[in-house]
Amino acid sequence: MKNKNTFNAYHQVIVVGAGIAGCTIAGELNRAGISVGIVERLSGPAKETSAHETALAHPQIGKKISKLQRFTQLANLLSTEKWQSAQMFRHAFEPIPSLDNIKMYQLKELINEMKYDEQTLKVITEKEAKLKTNIGLPGVWYEKAAIYSLPQICRQEIALLKKEAQYWGFKISKIEYMDNRWLVYSEDDKLICSAPVIILANGLGVQKLLKNVGIDLPVRPVRGQLSKFMIRNDSVLVPYLPKTALRGDGYCLPAVQEGNKDWTWEIGSSYDEDSTDQSPWSQSDISNAIKGLSLIGCDHSHIKEMHPISAFVGVRSASKDRLPMIGPIAAQPGLFVACCYGSRGVLWSALAAPLIRAYVESFLAGAVRLRAGFLTGACPTLSAEIASSVNPTRFLAGALGARASNSKPIFPES
Repeated sequence: MKNKNTFNAYHQVIVVGAGIAGCTIAGELNRAGISVGIVERLSGPAKETSAHETALAHPQIGKKISKLQRFTQLANLLSTEKWQSAQMFRHAFEPIPSLDNIKMYQLKELINEMKYDEQTLKVITEKEAKLKTNIGLPGVWYEKAAIYSLPQICRQEIALLKKEAQYWGFKISKIEYMDNRWLVYSEDDKLICSAPVIILANGLGVQKLLKNVGIDLPVRPVRGQLSKFMIRNDSVLVPYLPKTALRGDGYCLPAVQEGNKDWTWEIGSSYDEDSTDQSPWSQSDISNAIKGLSLIGCDHSHIKEMHPISAFVGVRSASKDRLPMIGPIAAQPGLFVACCYGSRGVLWSALAAPLIRAYVESFLAGAVRLRAGFLTGACPTLSAEIASSVNPTRFLAGALGARASNSKPIFPES
């Protein structure tokens, strides 16, 4: 056993992982006046999957009102308020070729039922779409959607963190609980730092560290590839290229032309389950090109006009039900996770940071009940539903889940 004097609690909270999940949580806690340290195995924030400069975030609509729709509606509002400076492009359009007058009326009714106003999203005609997007198809215009730079969000969130609280280049071998503190060890078995609270926000690495304390949480990898294409200025596709972001089966950025030169167009992304391969795949380029052609309403035979020039590959963590895992780990005091954000990193980060802050504040205060109303603009009912829906306890079966004292959020009645 190590000498107690070697692991004094330098922080109240340790966050493991400096992608968008970890950085947004660290920033939220720091602004709340909580002493927080962040540990990352690479040389700085946003070096892997969160190095993505063009992540699309938008409200959700579907055939009926769903839990995911309500969560993303709130998350999009929060992210728009918090990270406007990290927006690379604003607005998005979802082309719907089959949208006749009857379906258009039904979609408008659904949008009204979901309580979206026209300043958030609205159905537009072919003529309106052509003016706004250069795509001559009817569909849904997302006024409050945006393309975000994940690295910019990460840098912004930890900008006020003390330098001595940033642990770059430390690969963690294990975590250990001793004397009411969580100890974080490097590969050479040296103590990096310690705190009463630890938050694992390091994606796929969460699973490995939890196994140190006998917890098996099902976390799976999902590979995603974004492809950039060059399209020659004399291509038949040029008149159809979008001037705003599009979404549907995949998404794309506005096509860009520098001067009178050729065009570049980014399209993504693949969803390759159970793969951790970070090398570009030509098959993913082909799949993304087809997605792009479908979005602009062009025949797939025009794929020969699209020349791959680069690709970004990220490996995300996901859960079995595709909802994230955000909250305490059963029977492990002060141990929390924030992972499995999948392809909605911006949106889940906007919700997870205040949720984790509420958990941490309650834990540090010795409170039995989680403070309600922790999400800006949300009623306690929605706050409670989000917390319960994403709690990792849903995957911890049997005796472990049953004996947990801090596994489920308990909200005050008023």
